[in-house]
Amino acid sequence: MIREETDDPPAVLDFDVVIVAVGYERRCRWVTNAHDVSAKRGLGLEFGFLAEGSYADNRTFFERRSYQIVSGVSETTPNVIAHAVELVATDDEFARVLVDISSMSREMIANVAIGLERARKLRGITLTIAYAPSKFTGPYRPAPIRRASPIKPSLAGWSSQPEQPLGAIFGLGCEPGLALGALQFLEPNNAWIFRPKGIDPDFDAAMMKANEHIGDIFDITDFGYEINKPTITRGRLEALLNAVENNFRVVIVPFGPKIFAWLAISTIVFSNRHTVGVWTFSSKEQAVPVDRDADNQVIWHNFKLTKYITDTKSRF
Repeated sequence: MIREETDDPPAVLDFDVVIVAVGYERRCRWVTNAHDVSAKRGLGLEFGFLAEGSYADNRTFFERRSYQIVSGVSETTPNVIAHAVELVATDDEFARVLVDISSMSREMIANVAIGLERARKLRGITLTIAYAPSKFTGPYRPAPIRRASPIKPSLAGWSSQPEQPLGAIFGLGCEPGLALGALQFLEPNNAWIFRPKGIDPDFDAAMMKANEHIGDIFDITDFGYEINKPTITRGRLEALLNAVENNFRVVIVPFGPKIFAWLAISTIVFSNRHTVGVWTFSSKEQAVPVDRDADNQVIWHNFKLTKYITDTKSRF
């Protein structure tokens, strides 16, 4: 279970394990560099493609700090993460783990959550999530949906009551028409929409413009959330799931800031809600990679994951 959840910055930035993305954005290394993060063991998760932009500089930066560079999107990634947490030497009952999700894909975030869930079989975890929002780089361009599927097979969502109506929980982002297209693909009976309020009014305006017609076509229930208050947002998301999960087959589609993707995926994985699906809709190769800079702020999310007792089984 999740305990002691806060949005406070960590008092100490020395960790047993630090997990980062090693991709094409300069933002990949910003939290580690700007906050002088240190780790007994570092893991750098790479995409295996898009080795452009700042990728080479990022890889050099983390290799010089003795990070192990591994695939972040492999079927074996969760086990690599679990072993790193299980094997790190620490005198504490809880391993201190930092995950910088700023430049991670949603599949990477899912692999991290599943890996940490597996590590709980052997030890508890004091977890710190860092999210550095990017500087606004709009305008965002529309692109066709080329992929529509669960983020991972284990997050497909398998309801024991397939006859129930479909309910969809969406996080909104700035990609014009993407959420509307996903809603038209799923055709849910009920839809609940989480609209982010960012730290840049240009982002907020672009998000509203990109999703302006959703309410004209679908009967939605609208929630606003502030990206710098993840604990409150996760609580509202969990409360919504508690209210609707018994009456709907639920799918979550976490567009928008990576912090919402983290909150959705972590709530599903760490609560063993295996009947709830987490889906991705993307334009794949049609999207244009952007080498983003951090906006010089960090949003923190912290909690403890208790070690599983011997007879507890996780679905992930």
